[in-house]
Parts: sequence; structure tokens; C-alpha cells
Amino acid sequence: MSGLDFSVPYNNDPETLDEIIRLKERNGNRIREVYLSGPQEYTGAGRIVPAMGYDDLAAVVGRIRGAGLRANLLLNSTCEGDDWYCPAVLDPTMEYLRRAHEEMGVEAVTIANPLYVREVRRRFPGIEICASVLGDIDCVSKAVIFRRAGADVITPSVDINRDPGLLARIREVTGAEIKLMVNEGCLFRCAFRKFHFNYIAHRSRRPYEGQARPEDNVFSRNCIALCRADPSQILKSGWVRPEDARKYGAATSYFKLVGRTSSRTMIVRVIKAYMDERWEGDLLELMAGSLYSAGMSGLLHLDNRSLGALGFFDRVTSCDRECSRCTYCAEVAGKLLRRGVFTPEKMIDLGLS
Repeated sequence: MSGLDFSVPYNNDPETLDEIIRLKERNGNRIREVYLSGPQEYTGAGRIVPAMGYDDLAAVVGRIRGAGLRANLLLNSTCEGDDWYCPAVLDPTMEYLRRAHEEMGVEAVTIANPLYVREVRRRFPGIEICASVLGDIDCVSKAVIFRRAGADVITPSVDINRDPGLLARIREVTGAEIKLMVNEGCLFRCAFRKFHFNYIAHRSRRPYEGQARPEDNVFSRNCIALCRADPSQILKSGWVRPEDARKYGAATSYFKLVGRTSSRTMIVRVIKAYMDERWEGDLLELMAGSLYSAGMSGLLHLDNRSLGALGFFDRVTSCDRECSRCTYCAEVAGKLLRRGVFTPEKMIDLGLS
């Protein structure tokens, strides 16, 4: 039985990278690549992270490649303003990518904008292009557009994570490799997602300096409130349990783990759980984004083993996703979701242990 491949995040912490390198092979599975964003002067991205200079990026990429791993550079902003396509913006961005590819040895780039996919493919035929999850690829026709533009790898919308048949069809029709994002922790078919990532695209051009402005958390607070008002949202989200990753074999054996703004302890926990294909604790402690925040702020606990015992995967991958006609996720939330549970993992993440 062949192993699983993983794409894992760099959170701008060298000690986290040390741990990633130590974990690059585990349980017959392997880390294929480390993905990261670069200097904010060139482009935005899908997360707000500390400042990084060009020399900093070169040093990190050198460490990644020196460990026998691939480096995947993120150019996955969803908005760069109305001059995004003019030569004065496009050409410096392409020169930055050229230097990263030819001088640093960056092997792959992740892009959300299909016009930029096309431009990168035209200029750099040897680089691997991954269509970002922020491209919202949720059907075969969108996947075909990205593939024709030049994408080698497609990370589909998390909203179709629980449709293995559709994922397999995308792979079959396009011939692209599928990289499935398994722990993003966003709400299913979130009405706020587009606006959230457009906001981040602009905000990420200014480095995070440890003091977030009140408006920086408006989307997170909104989604936490939605989870509290309707706990079924936690079950409807497109996450994939570590035990279920191998069930996607018809579509892929390649998975992306989220966590560029997460702590070292959380990233290590997530990598171990998915590479071991087993997690004995609270599933929310493997999630990023709103579900993790909801779990921490409300001390929520969703027992992963109990989900497996319920046959959760088989049920949610065979439903029609017309949630207005079904109460299954609400029933599971009522049965399994506990409140006020303070686990050792939460203590560690809060710096109390």
C-alpha cells in the first residue's frame, strides 16, 4: 500500500521548520513540500504573517531544499486592486518569481487567479503551478479552465471535499494532480468567504506586528458567533478526518495541511495526526480558522473516535448536501459536541503548560 503525501505550512518560525524536517517521513507517509509566502512588497497572500525580506525567504527556502523537501511559494492573493494586471505591477511580480525559481530553486508556486496562472506558465514552463483553494474550484468546468491556463495541481474548494466522486471526475477529466485541503476549518458554503479573503489579500501586504486592529478579527468573530448559534455548522464544514484521508484514493493521495498562522505545537500535532492517520482526541484541535477559534473560545470538544464509530464519513459523503432538508449534522452535534472541556492540548496552545 503506497503512502500519503503532504504539503505542510511554514509559520515564519524556524523552530517549527526544525520539527517539520524531523517529521518528513512517518508511518510510511511523507512530507512532499513546505509552502510559504514571501516578502510583502511583492504580493499579498491568504494569511497575514510577520514581515519577511528577500534574504529571509532565500534562507528558509535553502533550509527546506537542503532537507530534501520542495518549496512552494504562495502568490495566491484574491485581489491586488485595479492595477493588478498592468505591466508596472505584473512585471516586478514576475521578476520576483523568476529570481525565486531560478536563483533560490523554488520548485512550485500556488496561484488563485487563472490569468496569473496563464502568465506564469507562459514565462516559466518548468515551474509547477498549483491552483489555489482560493480559486474556488468546485466543479469540472472551473477545473478545466485552470488546467488549460497551465495548472499542474488543483486544490479544489473545500466545499466539495465530501464529494469523492466529483473530485475523482476532476482528476480524470483534467489529468491534474489533486491536492486536498483537509483542516481549513471554514464554514460550508460560507457567504462571507469571498469578502474575508479579499480583505486578507490587502491586509497581508502589511506585515503582522503582534497587535491586530479591531477590524482584523471581524470575520473570525462573525463565524465564531455563527458556530455558537448553530453548532451543526461545525459538522457541515469540509474537513476530513485523519482516518478518512486514504478513502480518497480514487481522487488523490496528496493532502494540504493548514496552519501558517498557527503555533508550533498545533502544526506539529496536525502533522503527526494526519501522517499517523489517527487522532484520539478533540477533532477541533486539528482544525485551523474559525472552527479552531470556536473550539478554543468556547472550550468545545468533538471526539474524533466517536465520529468514526458513527460512520460519519460514509453518511456525509453520500448525502445530497441540501442541508435545509436534513438534520443529521445537528443531531451529531447535539450528541457529540461537549462544552467546557479543557484539554492538555488547549493548555499547551494557550501557553499554560
